[in-house]
Amino acid sequence: MPSLTGILRAGLRPSILNMVAKVYVPTLFPLTFLIALTAHWLDGALGFGDGFLPSPANYVIAGVLFVASALFWLWTYEQLTRLGQGSPSPTAGRTVKLVTTGIYAWCRNPSVWGKLGGVLSVGIALNSFSFCFILVPLLLAGSLVEKVVRQEPQLVEVFGEEYLRYRDEVPLFFPWKLFLPRKKGGSR
Repeated sequence: MPSLTGILRAGLRPSILNMVAKVYVPTLFPLTFLIALTAHWLDGALGFGDGFLPSPANYVIAGVLFVASALFWLWTYEQLTRLGQGSPSPTAGRTVKLVTTGIYAWCRNPSVWGKLGGVLSVGIALNSFSFCFILVPLLLAGSLVEKVVRQEPQLVEVFGEEYLRYRDEVPLFFPWKLFLPRKKGGSR
């Protein structure tokens, strides 16, 4: 695992800054604001207006989760930029090598965990039940479907058989191998 300095330095790489400017600022940030507005309306309509956490604990939890998620997200992208020799996003110039080691040995989309935690921290800060327990799960499901439908065919096209083998061995999102390691001989 790289040092905290290495992770933070990765966040300042041109490939990451370019991706944030091209993808996150125009898409993810406005989407989070839209989710917050929808959650506010849903909380009122469903009677969840009082929140689900005591204040100010929600702000502390949200702050810790946001920082941890941002560092985790940067760690995943540090591996893609360093080991993959490029950008995590095709929009900002894709990786040249397929990354199958480090955190990418456990799940094919570990950056989703960091993004999920970052978005969830907004819902916790807003103390919105609908944000955290209705809209974020829907967003996660949509994100994973997008990965399978749009991104995976692109990765097969770029990396071919190497990606197909990787896809067969490593789960999409949940790192099952951490909890259900294979026994010798291939059975669980």
